[in-house]
Amino acid sequence: RIRTELSDGEEDPWVQILALDPDQLVPIMEEESVEVAAVVLSKLPVAKAANLLGLLPGETARRITYAVSQTGEVRADEVQRIGTAIARSHCARPIPVFEAPPGKRVGAILNSSMASTRDNLLEGLNSDDPSFADQVRKSIFTFSDIPARVQKADVPKITRALEESELVVALTAALATGDTLAETAEFVLGNMSQRLADALREQIAEQGKIKRARGEEAMSALVAAVRDAADAGELSLIEPEDDEDED
Repeated sequence: RIRTELSDGEEDPWVQILALDPDQLVPIMEEESVEVAAVVLSKLPVAKAANLLGLLPGETARRITYAVSQTGEVRADEVQRIGTAIARSHCARPIPVFEAPPGKRVGAILNSSMASTRDNLLEGLNSDDPSFADQVRKSIFTFSDIPARVQKADVPKITRALEESELVVALTAALATGDTLAETAEFVLGNMSQRLADALREQIAEQGKIKRARGEEAMSALVAAVRDAADAGELSLIEPEDDEDED
């Protein structure tokens, strides 16, 4: 295998190997033969080699250090071949095509979807692959998630990002539902200045019935403001609790 993977004028593979941290070298030492591991150990700087030995099981470290005694006649071309094989097996890192994992990608898409579409797709995903559906669900951030994931002190930051008229539409539509969306609206109103909250409540009272699509659009705008602020580092979202231990 080592011979067939001989490099043709490529960059010295040992540059990549020697750049690895000791904990990254542990799999190499445990998976390769002791003879190969002995070559690796011999190529490392003394301090890194000592650190690496301390991370290995005692018996493995003993066998590798003994194998060093048998490296006296190893040829330079053999060392290069070993380095090439190890670099290709342990140093190659595939360049990801997508920046985010699948669950987060789907979650980001559903974040911008209509609530009915999102609910239907999540239900379908849960039937097809409950584990993936759970990943997607954890990546979704909706209007109803605001009270649980936004710090009270950060509410003024996100409301300032919206035009007041858009905020009024979002809160009016949410309050009209009487469910968790209404709770979110009360959370938002309850964590801004009393003067602004009173002014918004007056405008909400004057609003007529908001069409469902228009209300969802306005609520989505507020959600987008939260995500944008989080991405910009202006606020930190509270991580959702893991439900694995509830069973």
